[in-house]
This record gives sequence, structure tokens and C-alpha cells, in this order.
Amino acid sequence: MKAVSPEDDDDGLPVIGPASKVQRVLERYNTAPEALENARPNSVGLLRLFGPGMVLEMSATEPQVRQIMVTMTDEGFAFPVLARLCREQKWALMDPETGQRLRFGGA
Repeated sequence: MKAVSPEDDDDGLPVIGPASKVQRVLERYNTAPEALENARPNSVGLLRLFGPGMVLEMSATEPQVRQIMVTMTDEGFAFPVLARLCREQKWALMDPETGQRLRFGGA
């Protein structure tokens, strides 16, 4: 998942925001650390969040989040939430293997 910027069709990833702000945004979509002790980054600096049918991982060691890795554990639950999240936040899903972006709404 990544932020959508019209100027970004051919180059790097735009900033989504600081990890703390991104985490607050994701909380509105029932996505948060599994337990309070997991609210800190793991040994490799990744913050793992759990949502409906999905697990999200983002770097907490960089000053700004540029991408979030999403693993769907139940596509039927995860996809509608991801679609709404991307539409409302003007983010896009991107297949890391092909680079193909899936945008929702007017983004």
C-alpha cells in the first residue's frame, strides 16, 4: 500500500506519513497491534498491525513511512476494508512483483 501522488507514476514512493500518524489512521479501520506489548517495533524495526483478514507491516525505524506490506489472511474480509482505506486515504495497492497499481475512487 502506498500514497498516491499524480507526479509519482514513474519514480519512487511518496511519503505516507510518520509511523505514529499512519498507525492512528489505520486504527479507524480496526487495524492495530495484537497486544499492547506488540505496539513497539520488532527486532528488525517492523511494526506489525492486525486488521480484518490481514496483517500489515511497516518500518518504524525510518522517519516517514513510504510503504506498508499487506498480507491477506482472508481476502473476503480484507479486500473491502483495503478498498475503503485506499479510497478514503487516497492510497493505492501495488503488486510488488509487477509494479501494477490498483487505485480506488478518484485517486
